[in-house]
Amino acid sequence: MTVVRTTWLVPTMLLLLATGARGGSGGALPDNDVVMKALVEELARSMEELVLDDLPRPFLMRYAAEDRLTFSLRAAYGGILNSNRDRSRSATSRIRVGDFTLDNTNVGRRFGARTALPIDDDYMAIRHAIWGMTDRDYKQAVETLTLKEAYLKQKQIGDRPPDYAPGGAVHAIEPSPEIVYEEDVWSAKLVDISKRFSRFPEIQDSDVMLFAGVANNWIVDSEGTRIRTGDAGAILRLSANTQAPDGMRLRDGKSYLTTDIDDLPDVDEVLRDVDRLCTDLAALADAPVLDHYSGPVLFDAPAAGKVFTALLADGLCARPVPLGSGGRGDRSFEKKLGRRILPRTFTVIDDPGPEMFEGKVLAGAYSFDDEGVKPKRTTLVEKGILKTMLAGRAPTRKIKATTGHARSSGFGDPRVTIGCLYITDESGVSDDALKTALIEAARDEGLDYGLRVSAMEAGGPGSLGPPIHFFKVFVADGHEERVRGMTFQPTESRSMKRILAAGKKRFVTNSTAGASTSIISPAILYDELELTKIEREFDTSPLLKTPDQRPEQAAQRDGD
Repeated sequence: MTVVRTTWLVPTMLLLLATGARGGSGGALPDNDVVMKALVEELARSMEELVLDDLPRPFLMRYAAEDRLTFSLRAAYGGILNSNRDRSRSATSRIRVGDFTLDNTNVGRRFGARTALPIDDDYMAIRHAIWGMTDRDYKQAVETLTLKEAYLKQKQIGDRPPDYAPGGAVHAIEPSPEIVYEEDVWSAKLVDISKRFSRFPEIQDSDVMLFAGVANNWIVDSEGTRIRTGDAGAILRLSANTQAPDGMRLRDGKSYLTTDIDDLPDVDEVLRDVDRLCTDLAALADAPVLDHYSGPVLFDAPAAGKVFTALLADGLCARPVPLGSGGRGDRSFEKKLGRRILPRTFTVIDDPGPEMFEGKVLAGAYSFDDEGVKPKRTTLVEKGILKTMLAGRAPTRKIKATTGHARSSGFGDPRVTIGCLYITDESGVSDDALKTALIEAARDEGLDYGLRVSAMEAGGPGSLGPPIHFFKVFVADGHEERVRGMTFQPTESRSMKRILAAGKKRFVTNSTAGASTSIISPAILYDELELTKIEREFDTSPLLKTPDQRPEQAAQRDGD
């Protein structure tokens, strides 16, 4: 079974747009497992021979490796900007010295090492790269443990949990994935899609990007785990921006995520989405700016997913507090265990197992976390009460057992992250009923209108992103007027208890930034939030018209 983890996507998004064009075609990664053999044998050798006088020996070692084949295309206004095919291998090591009670982790220093691996199946060359990485990691681990022991001698820290928990051996081998990528076919499709933006002279800039790839991922450790998983997927992204008469820059986009590149929508469907995207942006540019609002806000389901991402997801993850941090930056809800964090009709479950929800791919689905643990379906919230939390193998004061949710963000260390978060309200109502509830809430506050947010940008943990498309919903007759130019004031997670109502139908919000996640959630109505005008000096509009606005091009376009 192929599960979308989009590990192939993270470095692709960061690197490929700057590369030169190369030819590309489909293919498969090699299935002769020389990488597994090299990892296992170098691990055994290191565990046996890293025994040095006066230095602590490893009590646990873990190697992870990835073999990735990726393709990318980018087009704008009918021209291909770049095309790339990339093949790479890499490995990471995580060496723990000391013991499970006290090891070299959780001190705010980088944990582990990373190296590139040869893409040729040269066994000795691969082992040599792993050997060099191991040497660096072990020396760093010993140094870090020494510093940690010295720090603890100077501090009184009560109720400090063990640094790690023992695990068991896991064995799982999945087949290597394949991809059929026809560069000429996809180039023609992206050219046609990107040309469509030319019909909308209000759009100042736009592009279409395709990323597709396959990857093999390995995890081996000194406890006996031997895992190889296959990963495949494709993502098509549209983006466009324009400028309002007052200079405010406005942007929007749309993404399509699939496990198979052939499952991406056909060109005609994408062209219809381009039309909607550009029409909505043009209407947004003409909308008035709202100076200030404080009152009820209705988030449509696509926007509600961004709210839960910002205010709920991170808090459900139990992570040890790094020594010396004083708890700064800790957004965990661990202190709220047994207390209500959502309305009493809400249930929250994390289950990374299913790959799809109502025909939509779930980016947060995965087979094993980066500690080699199969994820557990975990009920986190019942009747609004926080029952437990997601965890990795590093215990916290209250959460001792892993749920299999420790994953890496690109090149980073594994940290506890949601997988697929399912949020339901047993009293959920229809969209029409939610709009009626918004109007009633605004009326109760003595307001002429409430606000409905249909799309918003992603925010950070604890911070709502600014709305993109939002509307005044008038109390008198329910009609709506588009507005723009506002941002949310800081919103605390505890405000989620004041959600007045939620919808029945749920929407999938996927994120491939860092460790891929999915939130499956309904629309929600907040009792009160505050938005203020974006106070910023904007650039003036371009002095020259875009080529598409010039008379000769407009005439040609009309003729077409």
